[in-house]
Amino acid sequence: MSFEIIVQKVLTSMKDEIKKEKNIEIINSDIIHPIVDKVIDHIYPYFIGASIVFVTMFMVIFIILFLNLKICYF
Repeated sequence: MSFEIIVQKVLTSMKDEIKKEKNIEIINSDIIHPIVDKVIDHIYPYFIGASIVFVTMFMVIFIILFLNLKICYF
């Protein structure tokens, strides 16, 4: 038996084993969910900071627009 055949059989059996509902649940609850939670915990402050920057930028744009209209028409 060549190494390629052995690897193919191992990968096929792993694929079949991972597709089982019990194993999918274990992968989701023990691996994927904690990783996603950790990533969101680390990225959350950046979302808040970016939101504050965008809101401030839009407020400044509207204030400048309002002041320009006030100067032009009054």
